[in-house]
Amino acid sequence: MLSPLVAGEPSVVDVLEKTTPRYTAILTDDTGAPIPAASLVTLTLFLYVIKADGTTSYIRGAAGAPQNVLNANNVTVDTNGNLIWLIQVADTTLVETLPFERHFALFTWTTATITGRHELHLIVKNLQEI
Repeated sequence: MLSPLVAGEPSVVDVLEKTTPRYTAILTDDTGAPIPAASLVTLTLFLYVIKADGTTSYIRGAAGAPQNVLNANNVTVDTNGNLIWLIQVADTTLVETLPFERHFALFTWTTATITGRHELHLIVKNLQEI
């Protein structure tokens, strides 16, 4: 299990390259009440790397088109707002040959009345450097 989602702050977690950790969080509204899956209109994910040359490489989603993850693509949300992302090998595979690489994940969700966002930084360690 990785760090829980904290409203207003990006979560930062260390992972080893080509591993499949689990990220858990609770989706909440502005009052702190959990948002059940049935209340979600959308839940999307961008997962990307900003490479050393300044260009962006998308792992999930593409420029202007995030990936749908509302109970799809290895992400689930239950009736209590519990989000589980089963991170895949492709999510933790290094894009460049570096000692470590920061993979940025941006979850965005909407209900009938609110939009929420949460940023997660996966610090992926290159196992060849050990």
